[in-house]
Amino acid sequence: HNNQNNSTGSGSDKSVLWDAFCEGDRKALNKLFRQYYTPLYDYGINIIDNDDVVKDAIQDLFLKLWKNKESLNQPRSIEAYLLVSLRRILLRNKDRQTNRYERNRNYLDDTDDFSDSRQSLMIRNELTAEKRDMVVNAYNCLSGRKREALILRYHHGLSNQEIADVIQISRQSVKNTICRALKK
Repeated sequence: HNNQNNSTGSGSDKSVLWDAFCEGDRKALNKLFRQYYTPLYDYGINIIDNDDVVKDAIQDLFLKLWKNKESLNQPRSIEAYLLVSLRRILLRNKDRQTNRYERNRNYLDDTDDFSDSRQSLMIRNELTAEKRDMVVNAYNCLSGRKREALILRYHHGLSNQEIADVIQISRQSVKNTICRALKK
């Protein structure tokens, strides 16, 4: 599976980079943007299947971070912190665009069919057609929260605690959700 955490450097390197950014280093901001753009985009496109909206939200996120850099603390996980922040921006934008959908944890049910998403490309490369069809059918049966937890675990490589921070449920609930999703 594609673990983006490996491509963003060691924890201490990330901490130094974050500290430099918070002290006003524009090069550090640019480096953070480059390092985390792809995992943020991949996650965002699963929330709202609109390329322009996701790209704008990532830009908004980094503008807000820059504006508030002096008041930011060192997060336990920079990637999880950025994913939480992007999720909030996208959900806020989604709420503004339509009053028909309530803000809830099942928003991923509104996204396009799994077979059209990035995960299907991953599966196509790894599984035979028969196995792929079985996985796609199983994935499409999952609720939004289960689907989101699997994306965060297997596509972004987040720990249970980091997933809990992103989707705002307890670590035990994450563990249970992933277990139920895999069983289903």
